[in-house]
Amino acid sequence: MSQQGLTGRERELLGSEIISTRTDERGVIKFINPTFTQVTGLTKDESLGQPHSLIRHPDVPRAVYSLLWSQIKEQRAQFFAVTKNVCKNGDHYWTIGYFQPELDPDGEIKGFRSTRQGLREPRLKAEFDQVYRQVREEELRHPRPKQVMAGLKALNKWLKKAGYENYEAWAKRTL
Repeated sequence: MSQQGLTGRERELLGSEIISTRTDERGVIKFINPTFTQVTGLTKDESLGQPHSLIRHPDVPRAVYSLLWSQIKEQRAQFFAVTKNVCKNGDHYWTIGYFQPELDPDGEIKGFRSTRQGLREPRLKAEFDQVYRQVREEELRHPRPKQVMAGLKALNKWLKKAGYENYEAWAKRTL
């Protein structure tokens, strides 16, 4: 995202900062709240009409996004996740939050909503960073079409070894 690249600096969210975004059914940003602008440094003009992946940090495995999209698109259920995102200046920020589909009166998906707050516990950030790094490294050992499956396999292996039923059970321990 940043013209200068990733800085490695964290922009920690305050307890009062809640990020809210909405997208259309393809993930194109249709709404951002003022906190999104304050945290990311992106203006409304720079954000609206752009894919939500605009703020995606490359450290977050493709497998995590695959789980998220599967749950909210195919199962039409909310998903709880921990994400590391990128600010306009290349800094990053950690969030915990819910992602959910918005349905029209006929039950068809008309878009998606996400509400996120900061992950502030250093120990948990370090744990997610380490596991995400391991899963992402596994993904990158494979050709792009096979990366998600390789990442899911690596993530599920770690989750099982660590004693978690699934990704959301692990992510919800941040609450």
